[in-house]
Amino acid sequence: MKKIAAVVMLAIAVAVAMTPAPAEARRRFWGGFAVGTATGFVFGSAFAPRFYHPPAVYYGPPVYYAPAPVYVAPAPVCYTTHTSGYWATVPVSDGSGYITYQHQYVPGRPQTVCR
Repeated sequence: MKKIAAVVMLAIAVAVAMTPAPAEARRRFWGGFAVGTATGFVFGSAFAPRFYHPPAVYYGPPVYYAPAPVYVAPAPVCYTTHTSGYWATVPVSDGSGYITYQHQYVPGRPQTVCR
């Protein structure tokens, strides 16, 4: 559409330019002014870029939030203790498949405990 309008306006401009003009310009200023203004409006509206302005968006004042509280657990405390020994009943098998139970002492040992 714009190309057709440009070609038509160019043809009109060439036709107007080729017509003989009188040597005197008595009271013909306003006619030329009107033609120039009309040509400017047509070409200006045909070739001017179209700008898109999006609507303004209101976001409001900035809102600041305090950081969430953070719980930090204390470091674990470790200590070494000694367990006492105990007697345990353990099964004992002889070579013929007969199983008996005997009491055996399990000695105590050091143990590390962390809380």
